[in-house]
Amino acid sequence: MRKKCGRMGASMKQARKKRLVLFDIDGTLLDTHGFGREAFIRGLARVTGERDGLDYVSFAGNTDRNVLDQVMAERGLRLDAADIERIFSWVAEELRNLLGENPAKEIAGARGFLDLLAAKGAALGLVTGNIRACAYLKLGSVGFDRFFRFGGFGDDHPEREKIARSALAAAREAGLGPEETAACLVGDTPFDVAAGRAVGLPVIGVATGTYGEAALREAGASVVAPDLTEAGRLWAWMEETLG
Repeated sequence: MRKKCGRMGASMKQARKKRLVLFDIDGTLLDTHGFGREAFIRGLARVTGERDGLDYVSFAGNTDRNVLDQVMAERGLRLDAADIERIFSWVAEELRNLLGENPAKEIAGARGFLDLLAAKGAALGLVTGNIRACAYLKLGSVGFDRFFRFGGFGDDHPEREKIARSALAAAREAGLGPEETAACLVGDTPFDVAAGRAVGLPVIGVATGTYGEAALREAGASVVAPDLTEAGRLWAWMEETLG
């Protein structure tokens, strides 16, 4: 009887799905000193010829495409696809210059958490409001780009929920569909939580940005942590929750 139970246990272990962990970037993994906003201001000015401080736009939990939509509505700008491509190209170039002078700062525990997940064989992806080029510039400034092969980005859609769906589609293309993986999302704003819940993912809320633990719980985060230093506890939660 013991041998039979052992075989059953081994079979259950073999059937366990690979973990897929999708990350927001700004405020979750990195502090980029507000360079995202400044790069956007500079990139926009390169094309429109006017500097706009964007005081009417909140970047926390926002997406680059939605920011541009807000600017267009506020200023009555008419931009075609070529204009938008030029703006985003300049935004990336300005961000490159800013990060070259002052690289991003790692959020407490971020590197250790990514190292742990990689060591455990988890697949890592992105759900970020950054356009793809800016996302990898930010990650690359501290060497985090090596962890992420795919994701959903701010040039995919203006809505974060659709960006999350893009990330899951990219995961499927990489052979990491729902049949092979058990997924969750990690973010620092209620917008991240809402996006994860909208696509059926449990969400780890980290109070490392502008929102506290209470706000993340109220938004519906499945588990909340003050930062990413509690890597062991968060992994244990994944093991218990994701199945």
